[in-house]
Amino acid sequence: MMNFCPKCGTAVEAGARFCPKCGFDLQTTASQTSTVNQATSQVTPPTQPSWSAQAGTAVDYQSNLGFIGATKQYFQNYVNFNGRMSRANYWWAYLAATLIALAWLFLDAAFDSKIFSTIGGLVMFMPNITGMVRRLHDSNHSTWSVFWLFVPIVGWIYFFILLLQAGDQEANRFG
Repeated sequence: MMNFCPKCGTAVEAGARFCPKCGFDLQTTASQTSTVNQATSQVTPPTQPSWSAQAGTAVDYQSNLGFIGATKQYFQNYVNFNGRMSRANYWWAYLAATLIALAWLFLDAAFDSKIFSTIGGLVMFMPNITGMVRRLHDSNHSTWSVFWLFVPIVGWIYFFILLLQAGDQEANRFG
């Protein structure tokens, strides 16, 4: 029997602990839903289409994959403008990107060159943009909100506040 990840929709083998694409913990979701199903005597049909083959599986839109999981998801989706990225996962990935940038700066200083940070900046450009867009989608803001970055000071502050906002707990127009 084939199941689907409730977070990204990837086909997952029955009994798998984690989603192979996004790293979502499938066992935690299954144990939470079984407790809920035992507590209620009637089953209500879902009001929205579900990515999961298991009826009644709750989707955790605000998952926290931790430092490694969030960084892995960040780089795996480096050209993916669709979907959402939770606040915790975004800031874990941002921390990883900052640490990588610091390593490049140390290499530049060690070799008295700017080549490492130049190449690193070009490599990190797409993941940074797509991560910001997916983070905006999590709080139901459009991709066009990125253009606030072109408004000096006020736009930067507003955009930073958008990135800090809590994401929607339920499905929104972006997933």
